[in-house]
Amino acid sequence: MRFTVLSLMLLMLACAVPEPEQGSPAAIDDTAAAPASTTNPAPTTPAISSTSTTVATAPDSVTTVVVSESTTTSPNAEAVLIAPEQEGGYDRTLFKHWSDLDKDGCDTRREVLIEESRTPVTVGSGCSLTGGSWYSAFDGTETIDPSKFDIDHMVPLKEAWDSGAWGWSPEQRQAFANDMSIPESLIAVSASSNRSKGASDPAEWLPPRKEFHCRYVDAWIEVKQRWNLSMDQAEHDAIAEVRANC
Repeated sequence: MRFTVLSLMLLMLACAVPEPEQGSPAAIDDTAAAPASTTNPAPTTPAISSTSTTVATAPDSVTTVVVSESTTTSPNAEAVLIAPEQEGGYDRTLFKHWSDLDKDGCDTRREVLIEESRTPVTVGSGCSLTGGSWYSAFDGTETIDPSKFDIDHMVPLKEAWDSGAWGWSPEQRQAFANDMSIPESLIAVSASSNRSKGASDPAEWLPPRKEFHCRYVDAWIEVKQRWNLSMDQAEHDAIAEVRANC
């Protein structure tokens, strides 16, 4: 009888305990669930080096570029991707150049000549230029006849194509071909030195004036970073070698 009463009491007690709700979430560990900090570290200013590379993303650029770790005179150095060039498909007409993008009556070629003249230039109708004198930093040539000078794309159009511009829109290629947003993009030089350079990168060609080599490779880096263009290994190593002596 005692056993029966005790069993009955235990059964009633069990029925009084509520069952957990179906689908109740498990307890959350606050420390485990805390999100990682999204604060970005302060940007550094790496440069070309032949030993190690640092990959970073330029804040106002189209994709990611490559540079390495030493020092650079460029205040905006971010990174430049080391990658093989993708050759094939290039045509100069894919880069619409010497445009009058600001609609002021002077195309990009003349605007560079006006900007780089060492003496004042008179701009006439149709953006004809009189006066002025120019100095070719590539080879030291001087002239007062602008027709004897070419406007060099610091990073040649074909080099740009092989290094990433093959994936750009026509508008991006036109902007690159006429870029005066940084002084390193375009430079007035003697026609002979420009044509000697052709589509070569620094592993294949450097200006005849050795005094300009450091500034030349700095400008090359600046343009590649500005437009998020890659470098191949030979190009990277040649630039590192020049910079080692700067």
